Amino acid sequence: MASSTSSSVEARSLIFQTEFEDICREVQGLVQSNVIVPWFEDGVASESCLLVPSLEGGMPERLTVHLKDNLVDLSAFDKGDY
Repeated sequence: MASSTSSSVEARSLIFQTEFEDICREVQGLVQSNVIVPWFEDGVASESCLLVPSLEGGMPERLTVHLKDNLVDLSAFDKGDY
C-alpha cells in the first residue's frame, strides 16, 4: 500500500512541477530584478521593504489558480503582492 501511495504522490508532484515550470517560463519576461522595493500599506510607503524579484502586475491568474488547485496555502499573500 505504501508503494502505491508513494507512486501516486510522485505522479501528482511531477504533474504539479511540470505545470508550474510551464507557467514560470511564460512569465519570465515579467520578472523585475530590483533588489529592494518599498512595502506599501493602504497606498502609502511604510518603513518596511521587500526583497525581490517580483512579478510586474502581481501574480498571474493562471499561477494563482494552479497553486490553489493544488492546495498551496497563499494566505500570506492575501494583502500583498507577488
